Amino acid sequence: MKAYHVYIIRNREPETFELITHMYSCINHRNVNPDVPLCLITDSKTKEFYDRWKITSLYDEVITNLFDDYPYERISHNFWASPKIWAMGKLKAPFIILDTDLLLHNPLSTYTNCDLAYLHRETSVSYPNIFDVHGPEGFVWDDDMLKSFRNTQPMNCAVIGMFNDSFKSDFVKRYFDFVLDSSGDVSYATEHSHRMQPLSSAQIMMEQWFIAALANYWTYVLNVPIKTQAVCKVLYSSEGFFTYDMDMGHDVASPELNNTLYHLWGAKQYQNDKTHELHISTRDMLYGGKHLVESSSYYDILKEPFDKLLTNLFN
Repeated sequence: MKAYHVYIIRNREPETFELITHMYSCINHRNVNPDVPLCLITDSKTKEFYDRWKITSLYDEVITNLFDDYPYERISHNFWASPKIWAMGKLKAPFIILDTDLLLHNPLSTYTNCDLAYLHRETSVSYPNIFDVHGPEGFVWDDDMLKSFRNTQPMNCAVIGMFNDSFKSDFVKRYFDFVLDSSGDVSYATEHSHRMQPLSSAQIMMEQWFIAALANYWTYVLNVPIKTQAVCKVLYSSEGFFTYDMDMGHDVASPELNNTLYHLWGAKQYQNDKTHELHISTRDMLYGGKHLVESSSYYDILKEPFDKLLTNLFN
């Protein structure tokens, strides 16, 4: 099995927080999973950018040809994670795809005894109604799939492990059946509906809620059980994390999160807002993790770009 990062630069280049976390993610993977090759799937333009920061030196393999036939003109910017799904279609299970700004503290082998692994569950309250997302002309959700949407909660796909190639292929096909030539615009039933759905987007509906619904559909409609497994056993709402017992409050989920992962989350939005509390706490967290690079066998390669990034943290 191999692990993959998938990233192509679209509207902007990654900045300081993202680049440091990317380095940490690669080195942490090698420390925790020394027997699992880590590969980068990207395009030539993005590879050139990462070459300048020496990040490509952290991978066992850098793959740049999987997007040669990517249909850019047919995929709306509203489906911004589609390159990851496209790459998934070119890979054969088993594999795990990780976000570049994520560190997992436990070996990936912990999460392979299933058909589908994901990071954690989320409540669907911040997701759009599937009928409010504009799909391609003539697209209709069938009744059994509607039932599957109603009977499950979304899976955060910052980690996605595919260990059943038939399920993987079905997910990729159905995803692009909806996404190709779709605007992905979201309509709201009333003037204030968006206030109940602050994270609403076509992407999270069609990636994270749909993959959960499809696993349910295979299990209960097709009678082909799909075993799923969360990397982190928490539930995310628009206001924070809970354990599966939501009566316990937010704080109870912290040990599970801290023992399982580090994720940049939304801090990247504040990396240029140096007075924001999330900028300050993330800056200090990233600086505190510099030992990952400094104690690694890659330090001689990374020293110059990493020192520049550490300087940028405080300038």
